[in-house]
Amino acid sequence: MLDTKRLPKGTSFDVEFLDVDAEPESPQPHRHEYFEVFWVLSGEGKQSIDFVEYAMLPSRMFFITPGQVHDVHELPDNIYAISFNAEFIDSQIKSQQPIGKLFLQNRSDVPFITLDEVGDQHLRSLIKIIEDELALASPDRDMMSNLLVSFLRYVMRYLGPEAFSQTRQDQRMIQLLKLIDDNFSQHKDTRFYARQLAMTNKRLSELAKAQFGKSVTQLLHEKVLVESRRLLAFSNKNIKTVSYELGYDDASYFCRFFKKQTGVSPQQFRVQWLGAQSL
Repeated sequence: MLDTKRLPKGTSFDVEFLDVDAEPESPQPHRHEYFEVFWVLSGEGKQSIDFVEYAMLPSRMFFITPGQVHDVHELPDNIYAISFNAEFIDSQIKSQQPIGKLFLQNRSDVPFITLDEVGDQHLRSLIKIIEDELALASPDRDMMSNLLVSFLRYVMRYLGPEAFSQTRQDQRMIQLLKLIDDNFSQHKDTRFYARQLAMTNKRLSELAKAQFGKSVTQLLHEKVLVESRRLLAFSNKNIKTVSYELGYDDASYFCRFFKKQTGVSPQQFRVQWLGAQSL
């Protein structure tokens, strides 16, 4: 069973500094109900996000979205873990923009950015202000929310100037990712998503290609594969049950799809995963 991590009751925002003696947040792969930023200050480590392993190198900042499968294999010497629930961020469009750009859109490519020396210095100063406020007996929640948005908007600079564009198309692509998350098992026809976004299938495909470098079908396949791996790795459900939960009535069709995308059958993946965990 895949564990789900939650922030402590009554907490919607937390900043934790982890040093060389700290333990990973969980010895096992898990999911979060909250957004998390992992900022590597020094040293090297390893982590997996949605079954893809990434080196944790100095000045790298990782963005982990609620629901993603996360596993820290080895912590760097010094790291900041910044955690917050969705409701901690103001609902205004400009406040929500970093969530769409850094967490949602960025996950379809590379889920991290690399800071330069200037950015590292500026953000260390900003995080110190946040830490000091959090340490107060009655911290100002609104101020901390604004500081967090400022922190994330500064980080957006490393995505390029186009990251600050706020077009209707940008919002629709963020909506597309959310729609896929919520509907991938029931709806694998791209026309469903086009209808939900009030555009033609062709136009949706053009926008997805321009925004993500991937078709809507590829985005759907990526989501299905992540959920497939999760069920195969963290449950004892048979292949037929897994395929059914993912929206496939024909288990053999699901097996062919999985092997075509990954190079191994679902059963082979499960055996390999269990073997790797026992080492």
